[in-house]
Amino acid sequence: MAALDNTSVYSTAFLLGAYGVIDRPNPFLWNLVFGMEQVFETEEVYFDKVERARRLAPLVHPGDVGQAERLRGFNASSLVPGYVKPKHVIEPNRMLRRRPGERLLGEMSPAERRDATILDTLRIQDDQITRREEHMACQLLQTGGLTLSGPNYPQRVAVDLQRNAGHTVPLTGGARWGETGVDALDNLRTWAATVQKNSGFHPSTVVLDPLSANLLVKSPGIQQIMNSFRQTKGNVDLGGVVVGGVGREAKYLGDTGEFEFWVYQQYYTDDAGNVTQFMPDYTVMMFDPVGAQGTRLYGAIQDVRALKALPRFPKNWISEDPSAEYLMTQSAPLPVCGWIDATFCATVR
Repeated sequence: MAALDNTSVYSTAFLLGAYGVIDRPNPFLWNLVFGMEQVFETEEVYFDKVERARRLAPLVHPGDVGQAERLRGFNASSLVPGYVKPKHVIEPNRMLRRRPGERLLGEMSPAERRDATILDTLRIQDDQITRREEHMACQLLQTGGLTLSGPNYPQRVAVDLQRNAGHTVPLTGGARWGETGVDALDNLRTWAATVQKNSGFHPSTVVLDPLSANLLVKSPGIQQIMNSFRQTKGNVDLGGVVVGGVGREAKYLGDTGEFEFWVYQQYYTDDAGNVTQFMPDYTVMMFDPVGAQGTRLYGAIQDVRALKALPRFPKNWISEDPSAEYLMTQSAPLPVCGWIDATFCATVR
């Protein structure tokens, strides 16, 4: 292939196009569990957790005085969300150069290139914030809390929603999935009973990384259900599904009537430049999306130009000397679960 630097202005040339990966994030967990949204005009965000009320009405003789009972209380919690503000600089000389995909020798004016670059940059910044939100959602569902940390974050902050310790289970030794005599479906039913006892909700949604999904479809319980002539409810793809590629971050695997299975995997680049998985290998998460009461909270935008609470606040400004334009998008997101005990996570191998 001839080098473009040697292309004569008198020759005929046609640019096929610009090749690249349209690597948009898929906020699968963020959208699935954290469907409610609330914004605050304060640095801190607040939420109340009401105590469960499962007591039986006390038996009394009809002639006796009724027994006074304490009204159920609630706990108020306040948290300071992590703050994100991805920023990019656009130098004037960039507007004088051909954009990727533009006709050779250029067909756009500098003003048109500026407008297109601004749109591209704002999309990139929104994608970065979306990945951060999805990462926090994944971490919260795995551990019942999350850790806010980063190279430019002043201190390492742990957010703990105090999930029941029995809702985070690492399987070891001969109890791991794939070992002789271990039935993954039996484990899921036992864990679901634990969640139902502690929260009142049945964790019908099960999200697995690809490796744990491969073990699930090979488990005796799933195989028996799918091969039974008397089975009237349930359909699981025993061949498995492929996820992790662009546009295939989450795929529906099937259901057994009591559980709905999803396979999920997505990647991000961490602060050290390493490509990292959102879900660690052999991770299984269970939850009731409605019972978990997942909410996306947004703290105040700490900017003099932001006069109201917003999930995103994009802005631009000009530096006169040297001349340059800056773009930045600010956000203060934090996912919480009103009833975190409606979630469960296990490492199955």
